[in-house]
Amino acid sequence: MISTTKYYFCLSLILSFGFSEKLKVEPLLFTFHSSNGSDWIYDNSPITTFGAGIGIDFNDQSWSIEADYLQLGFLGNIGNELYEFSSIKSLPYLDQSKDADGYWSEYVKAKITYESNSIQYNFGIFDRHWGHGKSALHISRKPPSYPQLGFKWEIKSNLNLIYFHGFLNSGISDSTRAILYNNEIGKRSFNLTRNIASHRIEWSPVKNLELGVNESVIYASRDLDIHYMIPIAPFYPIENYLGDTDNIQMGFDISYVIYNKQKFYLGFFMDEITPEWIFKSKNHNWFAWQIGFNSSDFIMNKAQLILEYNWTDQRIYKHKYIINDYYSHGQPLGFWAGPHSEELLVNYLFSLGNNNIEIDYSYVKRGLVSDQAVDNNYNDTYNDRYSDGKQTRKLYSIRITKGSKFNGLNYRVGINQAVFDNLGFTSLDNGVNSNKISLEFGVFYNFIYNE
Repeated sequence: MISTTKYYFCLSLILSFGFSEKLKVEPLLFTFHSSNGSDWIYDNSPITTFGAGIGIDFNDQSWSIEADYLQLGFLGNIGNELYEFSSIKSLPYLDQSKDADGYWSEYVKAKITYESNSIQYNFGIFDRHWGHGKSALHISRKPPSYPQLGFKWEIKSNLNLIYFHGFLNSGISDSTRAILYNNEIGKRSFNLTRNIASHRIEWSPVKNLELGVNESVIYASRDLDIHYMIPIAPFYPIENYLGDTDNIQMGFDISYVIYNKQKFYLGFFMDEITPEWIFKSKNHNWFAWQIGFNSSDFIMNKAQLILEYNWTDQRIYKHKYIINDYYSHGQPLGFWAGPHSEELLVNYLFSLGNNNIEIDYSYVKRGLVSDQAVDNNYNDTYNDRYSDGKQTRKLYSIRITKGSKFNGLNYRVGINQAVFDNLGFTSLDNGVNSNKISLEFGVFYNFIYNE
């Protein structure tokens, strides 16, 4: 991994001589410490995370490039649950160091954008966020960044079409190729392919009103399906045409602005629907909802208040064929807490001088999700919500981020309380409880991790 960092640095240095006015190359550095692990882990244990890498920004008349690469390190009592009950972006992997204490991972963002008239093309490895909320139901930044290509077409000043195709990580080993990479020296494996294609229409019929309509499909067992490469074609009939082997999702969101200060928004995600069963207790209506309120200049000038509630049915994001789960690297592509969950959050952000102060409250409840539960969902024998047990997390947080006279250098201090109930449960109320207060301190140069 160190040799990769050197490669990026040398390449950036060479390019900077040829495009000195258009290309910016910067080192990226940070370290961040939590005295008791915040909501990153369940245990009451200190964690330090740090990273170093390089960032590249290139802007021309039609082209732009954004690229960040960092090697990440972690010190502390870390298990597989790192960030598992937190909205923080997940990691593609977490390896234990072979020569020292701690764990390692990587952060990669590489986005190339080309603009031509009313169309903006993009491809690379990066994130998307669809919707108006702080959280997202359909496309979120929770999973690790994945390769994708797409475009945004401004059809009219009030009408946009967005399309992308992404290549996901299924986490399911491909046994047919494993034998080719297995000998007395070592063993490696490939995952079975999983892909997402998605398109979205954004329309503002009148001033202050925005409507968005989404459709996506998860398909697997082939590298690229030309049927889903047609941006204007609806995926639902295509999925039926191909034999009903794939996984279709639909959704919409609405935003209405009042006096340019307050905004109400509503989001809806649908995994399946059977219209004639809508009002029956046993049905195939698998939904997620989001309702929120955003107010600018709340109490203070340039302050922002967000009130938001998210709710997901216990049957969404999972599929009868596990290869078609709405996941990548084991993380949901939509709402960060996954299926069978709900969240109430309050976020208040304001500035005092050179200090940005953020106050958060989040209450999350999550029910059991298991392979057996997925089977029950499709057989309409599922239990009532949370009847098999639940776990909860309350998080109270205050963070202060302060800039410095040195360009790009920022400091952060904070305190938070994480209250977990019934952690790690596998059936009704057999987990453990935790209540911890953590102090945080971080130093960031040209990059803020877990922002």
